[in-house]
Amino acid sequence: MKIILAVIVVVCLSAASYLYGVTSSTAIIDAPQAEWAADNPAALSWQHYLVSLEAAAARIMSESESQREQLDGIRYLAQLSSAAQEMKVAKGNPARPAFTDWMSDYRKFLGDSPDATYLTAEISSDYRYEITGNKRDAVYLGVMLYGKSLNGWNRAAANASVATMRFDTKGNFRLLLSERKPDNYTGDWLQLDDDIHLVMVRQYFHDRQHSEVAELSIRNLDEAAPIEETSESLASRLDSATHFLNATMAGNIALMKMLQKAPNSFEAPKEYNQEFGGVFYPTLDNTYYGTWFSINDDEVLVVEGKAPDVAYWSISIQNQWMQSLDYDAYPETTLNNKDISLDDQGYYRVVLSKQPVEGVNWLGTAGFNRGLLSIRYQLAGETEAPSLTILQRKDL
Repeated sequence: MKIILAVIVVVCLSAASYLYGVTSSTAIIDAPQAEWAADNPAALSWQHYLVSLEAAAARIMSESESQREQLDGIRYLAQLSSAAQEMKVAKGNPARPAFTDWMSDYRKFLGDSPDATYLTAEISSDYRYEITGNKRDAVYLGVMLYGKSLNGWNRAAANASVATMRFDTKGNFRLLLSERKPDNYTGDWLQLDDDIHLVMVRQYFHDRQHSEVAELSIRNLDEAAPIEETSESLASRLDSATHFLNATMAGNIALMKMLQKAPNSFEAPKEYNQEFGGVFYPTLDNTYYGTWFSINDDEVLVVEGKAPDVAYWSISIQNQWMQSLDYDAYPETTLNNKDISLDDQGYYRVVLSKQPVEGVNWLGTAGFNRGLLSIRYQLAGETEAPSLTILQRKDL
């Protein structure tokens, strides 16, 4: 009898433990009162960051036309948040700069190119920096400095790239960033204006998945005091992360809405301001053409233009959150000049459609009927804009 009772007790305890585990793991946690963060600047900044995340998620849901766009949007927000925290909080001290790989295989935002990598570091004109490395397999390597305009948008300030930089026979380079150029200095140098806050190193490849990326490092050449973290210093970096998150989201949606008013056209929207483009961290070395594509299942969008005589140019699509598509799952969503055939006069013709088109340069949409079409001509100088034509698939 005792054995039976003992078994019953064990079974009951196990069942109770299981039910407690299930209910506790799925329980919804009540939001704390807003005052929990009031006495600590870092806690208050964290609270503001979380509010921005929730507001961004609500905006994503309202701006999406399908569940796929909603899911893409939530993933996009998670990726953007990850980059903001790494760049602005974990590596946000200009006295001790460290590169953040923006895309890092899974993160995508701000109209990334599938052929490129983007490394950024927070910097300040209070210090001198040295960037060293080896360009490895990169077709293009460029270093871009960004400042802040009076309206708060990014300012493309200065640039050095393979077109001007010096590399030794093994591909090694050294670049100095400072407010003033040292006397008798003959190496590669970029000036740090007072408003400079970020450096970005871009690399482009014809076959990114099978290429060796550049070896890069950045260091502060000046003495920096030991870090003594305070609530105020952490709050400042959290505020920077919040600003980056909000500015990126707002810029993404604003551009999307502008382009949607005139789809399938490279004409710039009337309300587009060139300074607004700073939100997307453009480089002076690229000529950009972009549009919002919108096609029916039985339509194709034909892109035609004169191919620039340069080492790299590309055409690709992005979802509405300005993310390139997964390289492995949808390789047809991006083409560069190594993939695109030209006619005898050096012109290209690319056909954008949901379903494959044989015998042409085909750019797939990964099942989307709408999204962003992006063309990059690199180090091309003045170019003529390509043309866009909507055709019925049967008439192609």
